[in-house]
Amino acid sequence: MLPAASWSEARHSWQLADELGFAHAWTYDHIAWRDLVGRTWFSSVPTLAAAAAVTRRIRLGTLVSSPNFRHPVPFAKEIITLSDISDGRFILGVGAGAGGADAEVLGAAAWSSAERSRRFAEFVDLTDRLLSSPVTDFTGEYYRARRAHVEPSGRARSRIPFAIGASGPRGMRVAARHGDIWVTNGTSSAPGLIAPAASPELVREQVARLQDACEAVGRDPAGLRTLLLNVNRTDPPLASVEAFADAVGRYGEAGITDMVVPFPRREPPFVGDPAVLERIAGEVLPALGDR
Repeated sequence: MLPAASWSEARHSWQLADELGFAHAWTYDHIAWRDLVGRTWFSSVPTLAAAAAVTRRIRLGTLVSSPNFRHPVPFAKEIITLSDISDGRFILGVGAGAGGADAEVLGAAAWSSAERSRRFAEFVDLTDRLLSSPVTDFTGEYYRARRAHVEPSGRARSRIPFAIGASGPRGMRVAARHGDIWVTNGTSSAPGLIAPAASPELVREQVARLQDACEAVGRDPAGLRTLLLNVNRTDPPLASVEAFADAVGRYGEAGITDMVVPFPRREPPFVGDPAVLERIAGEVLPALGDR
């Protein structure tokens, strides 16, 4: 769900997803986002806190947060708070980020691909430490923490799953080490600037590389869920109930355990009919069971 509508309107969308029985609902975490730069766009953390307060069972998360404008210490405190408000339903989705509206918003020069990859690995490592230790001291290449009392109990990491977006070798190793869920949205010729797209063939190849990364760090790949953010603008998965069911089948065969689709909007991007969601909930979800 894009955080692009006032809460008086948006709350009904979150409640509908909850009532229809979907497993999880997410929002993007940006200062501004590619298609809607200069348009209404709200912050993810207060949005998710509000969503947690008006839903009962659905899991909630960021898809994804990134180091573009986040520092692990204050962000970890927000994560703890979201987990508390949602009664443990929050999932932390994180990715390396990309170019575009967020990349230089804090005034720093654009990062090289290599620097972005190293920053991401350090960002996830420190965030994991902050959520699993009563107090954290850390000195890295890019981030520092000094006597950071983020979660005094040190139990947060056992409750808050990490969903880690990654497509390159370093990122997949980060997912293998820290992730409960691995995330892909396919590929883009200019990440952050041009919309990504996925295909079953591409995803199957990515899943194979993820399995290699798991084995390299001594992890059983079966313990890592695989999530596709299906934002394809050609043959969108919410074009019809049949399109959704077909996508679930084809990507399931490619190794995907969870599929996320854009909540239908009245205007671009992701124009669609909420009635399709309601039919999917009634006709497709029951056949999927707990998968």
